[in-house]
Amino acid sequence: MRIKRLGMKIRVLWVLLVLLGMGTAVSRVFAHAVPVISDPLPNAILDLPPEQIIIRFNEPVVPELSRITLLAQTGDVIPASPVQVIDTEGRTLAIDLPEISDGTYLVSWQVLSTVDGHTTSGTFSFGVGVEELAATSGDATVSARLSPLSAAARSLAVVATTVLAGGYAFRLLVWVPGYRRIKMSRHEQDVDWRLVQVTSKLIIGGLVVLAGNLILVLVDQNNQYSLFAGNFGIWAKTQFGRIWLGRVGLLLLGGVVWQVVFARKRPSVKRHADAYPIRGWGWWAGLLTSMLLAVSISFVSHSAALSENVAVAITVDFVHTLAASLWVGGLIYLAISLWLARELDSAERSWLTLNLLLDFSGMAATAVGFLLASGGYLAWQHVNSWTKLVGTAYGLVLLGKIMLALPAFGIAAINLLVIKPRLYATYEQPETEQTQKLIHRFTWLARGEALFAVLVLLSVGILTDLQRAVEAPLLADAPGKTTVTTRADDLDVTLTIEPALTGPNTFEVRLTDENGQPVTDVRELSFRFTFLDQSIGASEAVAEPVGNGIYQLEGSYISLIGNWQVEIAIRRPDKFDAFAPFRLEAGLGGSIRSNEQRNNPLESIARFMTLAGGGGTGILLILFAIGWGILSMRAARNEWQLAPLLLISLLVFWLGALQAIDFFTNDFTPTKFLTNPILPDAESVAIGKALYEENCVVCHGPEGHGDGPAALTLNPPPADFAAGHTATHPDGDLYYWIREGIPDSAMPAFGDKFTKEETWHLVNYVRRLSAQTSP
Repeated sequence: MRIKRLGMKIRVLWVLLVLLGMGTAVSRVFAHAVPVISDPLPNAILDLPPEQIIIRFNEPVVPELSRITLLAQTGDVIPASPVQVIDTEGRTLAIDLPEISDGTYLVSWQVLSTVDGHTTSGTFSFGVGVEELAATSGDATVSARLSPLSAAARSLAVVATTVLAGGYAFRLLVWVPGYRRIKMSRHEQDVDWRLVQVTSKLIIGGLVVLAGNLILVLVDQNNQYSLFAGNFGIWAKTQFGRIWLGRVGLLLLGGVVWQVVFARKRPSVKRHADAYPIRGWGWWAGLLTSMLLAVSISFVSHSAALSENVAVAITVDFVHTLAASLWVGGLIYLAISLWLARELDSAERSWLTLNLLLDFSGMAATAVGFLLASGGYLAWQHVNSWTKLVGTAYGLVLLGKIMLALPAFGIAAINLLVIKPRLYATYEQPETEQTQKLIHRFTWLARGEALFAVLVLLSVGILTDLQRAVEAPLLADAPGKTTVTTRADDLDVTLTIEPALTGPNTFEVRLTDENGQPVTDVRELSFRFTFLDQSIGASEAVAEPVGNGIYQLEGSYISLIGNWQVEIAIRRPDKFDAFAPFRLEAGLGGSIRSNEQRNNPLESIARFMTLAGGGGTGILLILFAIGWGILSMRAARNEWQLAPLLLISLLVFWLGALQAIDFFTNDFTPTKFLTNPILPDAESVAIGKALYEENCVVCHGPEGHGDGPAALTLNPPPADFAAGHTATHPDGDLYYWIREGIPDSAMPAFGDKFTKEETWHLVNYVRRLSAQTSP
């Protein structure tokens, strides 16, 4: 029975380690104070001069170590009062101004977060009594100071917590329970004592790392705010400063606990029959100390800077930190234990190896379960969207961290899929050469897995100094130029977009004939911009001629990330309108490019999951909950391990069901995921026209005005494609109505008559009817 349970436990371990990717993906991230609103607003033009500059931030700041400066257009600093806090939360700063004259002004600010010690700064402009802002104006800016010292210090705090929590928890929850019901042999007592000695050295190392964290924090903060020049008292009163002082106390407490636990001679079996395995209340005190250290990390995290549900968020962050420390720290001490057990005889070593796996996987299953549950909550709070995950600096670093964890998962797969079955097969013959080779391989693989897990922890420091994804801007691509060309009847149409980024652009169209000569006899050239990923209608604009067959349009017509269709209508005297359609894509970085270029796989996944909304997330959560529940039944060694694992499964299932029900009740439509795959070029429109004249004219009329021969007999009357209603629906809606019909109307279903491709051609022709005019 013992071996059977071990098999179940080992099978579950690999799955749990793989799932860690989502949990570690949202490990502790640290907040940045950024403006929520200001008075005056950025780029505002006022009739009367303001009496104050007021800026409200998203988290509390330290007024004594913050500043707001007003500069005139000449660069001169306008004298103002000291910075003052004007709300009870410590989030809103203000300065009183003297009477200022008309002109353009620049506000420069810098603040220190009271939560995590990060510095942020920025600027914005406003004008008084002017028609437009002058040269000092521009978009509001926000920048966060990224400090290598700060990043290193935060990594050290996580490493110290992992070493301390892993060492104390491994002995209490894995090592000691394995020997609870048997008497240790002399060789096993030697291994136990050696493990205590190694743990002692690692705990000392963890305390040294914690001391390094304290020193780096102090050096970094002193470099910014001259703490030793009279500002230490102010800094120490901030939440970040109080946490630093608390860690100093934890360092001292950790030293006292180490003295109690490790500063003693090896116990004698003759005097103390039950001395082995070594244990005692001091180990529990050490575990409690490491838990308090995890609490200190959570109190300077993003969660501590939230404006709502702060206590819940900090608690969840603490659970996440502690769970990660137990899992990774436990792996380190598991690898050490297996290495120390190499001097045992074959039978003792085989039993110890399998027993350690059984007890460690119980702790790991619980830790990873809470890691995943808390990680999901933190992702919702601090990342919040798939676009932010793959389109921000924090998100990309986070994905890189997951890639760094993959080798650990691969090693675990080898252990479970290759080593484990062979160990089972040889368990009854522990003295054989094959068994010892397998144990040797497993020991080395466990060391490798622990090594990669530590590398994942070390990468946390890079994340901690990055602005959390939910507040961070998407990474911007460099400005450039995109040029696309197509044929429209007898014209060659070249469209050039510059700077080819979402937002304001110059759209330039060059028209030439088949001989390459400019075409100048154009009465009107208009644009129609349609966002293909959602039903938001279309925007139209007329370009201005600049001569020599060139037409220009300026404006923010492509403003959303996703797929766009730009259709240029060219109207000439005594000729039918010519249409030049283009498919473009705005990437996550904002760059506008041809749809024919290869998509970034991460962008494609992010767009699909964004479109799926709560439905996609809900289904994933439900599938995970079901799988986790099944694994929990097999992974738990006893009832007290099973209860928290099933609780996680039930909670995730409930959250997933809520999201899925909301999506399918309120957001889902049959055409939500449909995108027209066929460009509305001349060939597609011609095919659609033939289908329309054969099947649709009788009701909708030759020009699509709903005035066909049968229209007067129908109630409700057929749609008028030129009335504007068609433009409010995406192509997917038209496709669905053509194939399935419209309930409570005379519109029949053509799904059995048209192929899917023919239906899309017909959609393109209906679109053309809504925009086309006769010569």
